[in-house]
Amino acid sequence: MNDFFEKKLNENNIKRYLPKNNSLANYLPFLLSNSFVFISGQLPMTKSGIESPGKIKKEVVLSSYKKVMEITTSNLLWNLNDCIKDSQKTIINVKCCSIKGYFNCDQEFEDHSALLNFTSDCIIKVLGRNGKHSRVAIGVSSLPKNSPVEIEGIFSISYINQNEN
Repeated sequence: MNDFFEKKLNENNIKRYLPKNNSLANYLPFLLSNSFVFISGQLPMTKSGIESPGKIKKEVVLSSYKKVMEITTSNLLWNLNDCIKDSQKTIINVKCCSIKGYFNCDQEFEDHSALLNFTSDCIIKVLGRNGKHSRVAIGVSSLPKNSPVEIEGIFSISYINQNEN
């Protein structure tokens, strides 16, 4: 019933790196509450494990982290897709409200926002004007599984009949 978002992801060549996501601990990969979808922090996880584990370094060219950001953003968007497809109501619109990017980086690294641009650009590519969002980029000393990045997101959805909520 709600396959429009999957079509958008496929049209934009957003590869799925994992089967339907399961959480790594005692939490949900996503939660739909009223008209908001909260996506738990996503890592650059593939079937082989974490892509490029370790710290993000100041001396490394930002474009070398593009694949890590692509995988992490893909995992975020495919979780959103799973939530949409699981919904019993007909969803007609999706909007990105906010994203938060956490970067496992050296203390000298200062380009957090430039790295998060990879994610912002991808979301806008998929959602168009509905992809414009608020965001925060934060440097941290470590992340789960020695991941270089973790991204979470909040999206809003609209149903055919909002009174059904």
